[in-house]
Amino acid sequence: MKRLPARRVLYEKPLTGGAIHRIMRSLFPHKNDYGKASFDELVPELAKLGITSAGEFKRLLTRHRRALLRLDRSKLSARECRSAIAEYGNEFVADAVRRQYWFAYPALVRTAAEMQFGEQSTVYE
Repeated sequence: MKRLPARRVLYEKPLTGGAIHRIMRSLFPHKNDYGKASFDELVPELAKLGITSAGEFKRLLTRHRRALLRLDRSKLSARECRSAIAEYGNEFVADAVRRQYWFAYPALVRTAAEMQFGEQSTVYE
């Protein structure tokens, strides 16, 4: 029986919330790892789009990584700033603007899915 490389075994594993978090931490800044959202809720959303393994998920995020980072660092308009302050508080928004980050990991995942699959991938809560 032929032995598979360890990386291939990892990439072929079914996608889980823990795998999503681990892959996100390897690809994106840790400052974007905030909030109370569950990574487990992303698994069925991604499965609907045909992303069911860790390797497929990593390829999706790697493909759109630069665009996501550019979007994350973009400057907020005055209206967006006021709205964010009302929702998250002045301290959080000031830190996010100063350190140039905005989206938490789940938002980056959903944005990458929208970039790849278009409007049909959008989840409305």
